[in-house]
Amino acid sequence: MMLMLLLLAAVAQDTASVPRFTAEALGQVDSIASAEFKKDALGSLTIGVVAGPSLVWAKSYGYTDSAHTRAATPQTVYRIASVTKQITAVMLLQLVERKQVQLSDPVEKYFPEIRLVRAPAPASTMPTLVQLATMTSGLARDPADQRKSQSGPPSQWLQILRSALPHTEFANAPGVTYRYSNVGYAILAAALTRAANDDYVSYVRRRILVPLGMTATDFELTPLLRTRLATGVDFDVLYKDTLNYGDAALDNQNGLGIGLGSGGAYSTVGDVAKLVSLQLGFGPDSVVTRQTLSLRDQIPVAGNMTLDYGYGLGVQVWRWADTVATGHSGNLAGYTSMVVYDRQRGFGVIVLRSAAGGEGDAGRLGVRAFRKLLSMLSP
Repeated sequence: MMLMLLLLAAVAQDTASVPRFTAEALGQVDSIASAEFKKDALGSLTIGVVAGPSLVWAKSYGYTDSAHTRAATPQTVYRIASVTKQITAVMLLQLVERKQVQLSDPVEKYFPEIRLVRAPAPASTMPTLVQLATMTSGLARDPADQRKSQSGPPSQWLQILRSALPHTEFANAPGVTYRYSNVGYAILAAALTRAANDDYVSYVRRRILVPLGMTATDFELTPLLRTRLATGVDFDVLYKDTLNYGDAALDNQNGLGIGLGSGGAYSTVGDVAKLVSLQLGFGPDSVVTRQTLSLRDQIPVAGNMTLDYGYGLGVQVWRWADTVATGHSGNLAGYTSMVVYDRQRGFGVIVLRSAAGGEGDAGRLGVRAFRKLLSMLSP
């Protein structure tokens, strides 16, 4: 049974102060990150701390290549996986702000091809934009096409999505329950692209990445990004004690198909910090205003019965006692990521890792570092 919870209150960011972290606090984060990385020393790991509008500290561990000749730095490029969904959510908020869409609009208004999805009943109601954005659309996690739709260049992602829809199904009717759906975010990105009358990548570059100064973020590997990309590695659970570099390499070479708007971005800790600062309410207002962010924070969150996890508009939500944090995790072949931040206190933690599986864990590290910093803030 699922509950729709208002876990997030609107925050008056003008009055929020920017927290200051001592050298001791940042040293504690360094110790936590170093210990997490040493659990398996797979690939590389970069962690950063955001306070208000700035990345105030960042450090990298490990190597970006399989030969262990290039040490990782805060300028290292990673796939950020599902953290990309926060970029697509910003696009939705922008179009709402400009009155090009409404959150309650049915997705078929902009993307009628959704009728190709197998519905649970002939008269099933199609989901709205906000249901796609909050993971309450009822759509299955991915198409049942043996991952064929999850390969292909950014230029062909819409064609690949249309081909995948007959292999996609509604696991339940929209609005009934929380169900994480990558294909749901692909459909959301397609609908927003149509509403904006633009190409998804062109729109995001022009209206989000450039205004935020995210110069090391893209959906394709430019020559510069390629030279700074960390090689992704998986700990292969099928063949114990072996490492797999092939799947991540193929993803980088071939593209993620329909995964463009749900997990396709490359970035660095410094660039993700700019996205986090925007989410915290530190602007610029030319991208998304604080009033619109407050609207986002009033969208009901689909939560579980223990009230410790939920999903809002483009954000995962975690609750520990009286603390509510938001952000997003990510997981792809060879790459894992975690962003966790506190709108009320104005800070966050970013973890980017060029490894999946093994003993280390980006999500666990992000939460531990966040909670340590939280415990060391002045009352």
